[in-house]
Amino acid sequence: MTLQLHPLNSGQSLVYSRTNIRRAFPDFDDTDIAGLYRDADQLLVVRNDGTQQSFPAKPVADAFKDFTSRLPNFFAYLGPDYRGPSIWRNNCYVVLKGWHYQRQGMAHTFNAIAQRRWADKFSIIQDENTLISLLDQFDLGYLASPDGKVMQRTDFGLGSDLDREEEPEPEPFCSCGSFRRQAGNIHELQQEVPGYTPTCKHIAWFERFRDYLVRRSQLIEEQRGHNATNATAWFYAPPKLGEQHGKFSIIYTKHGQNAPITKWKHYRPEESFTEDHAWDLFDSMIDNGYVPFPHTALPSISHAFKNV
Repeated sequence: MTLQLHPLNSGQSLVYSRTNIRRAFPDFDDTDIAGLYRDADQLLVVRNDGTQQSFPAKPVADAFKDFTSRLPNFFAYLGPDYRGPSIWRNNCYVVLKGWHYQRQGMAHTFNAIAQRRWADKFSIIQDENTLISLLDQFDLGYLASPDGKVMQRTDFGLGSDLDREEEPEPEPFCSCGSFRRQAGNIHELQQEVPGYTPTCKHIAWFERFRDYLVRRSQLIEEQRGHNATNATAWFYAPPKLGEQHGKFSIIYTKHGQNAPITKWKHYRPEESFTEDHAWDLFDSMIDNGYVPFPHTALPSISHAFKNV
């Protein structure tokens, strides 16, 4: 009896893409493919010459989940002047692309200039679709709600308990294409990955950044007069043209955040740190009781990085 193969549905196509197969199986040859098919717990790859290969489906599904929820580097979605996400409304935030930190000189590009012009004006836009269109048109960033959109009530909280019980639980949202594709194919996705909920790298970054701010704020509150005795100051130089990584530099003191530069020391000057080290370094600073400050927040010591 001939096995009847059916093409992947829209949700399966997101999970079992060629790139996800290669992520799960690095030696996979993603060329010369006539079709991809699911059969029980296997993924069947049919080549143009009629030959077939079988791969276990689960590692590919795991690669899909890992990739869609990956954590970008600290600077990937910071706005001008190390600006974090901006609250909009309905529990939504504008997450800006890190145009200023992709390469040296990027602050002079059209996208970076547009971000600086719009950074404090998003709140004047009332309509969600209008805001998303603006963000897309100028490639400024995304509208995201990691905790789910909460629409403004018009009954001033006087609605009946029954009305409130009928309201659905807020669900995460992001205006990026990846999240929208997942949300649009959620039923098919959940057939492949039971219990799956849409996510994306922007939500992953937002949640990590928020956790960093909470931990930093808690540490500051523990300081007498909110003046950090143990402090670090950090500086980031984006990659130069032709370079893959930028330079992340840190100085620290045990004499207060307003101590003169002579009381500060470079952290591990013999080592080279990049944007890929930032999250772990921030964790280490806070774990050890040091409050991190961007160098722009402490003008008296900012010249320590002039040769970086």
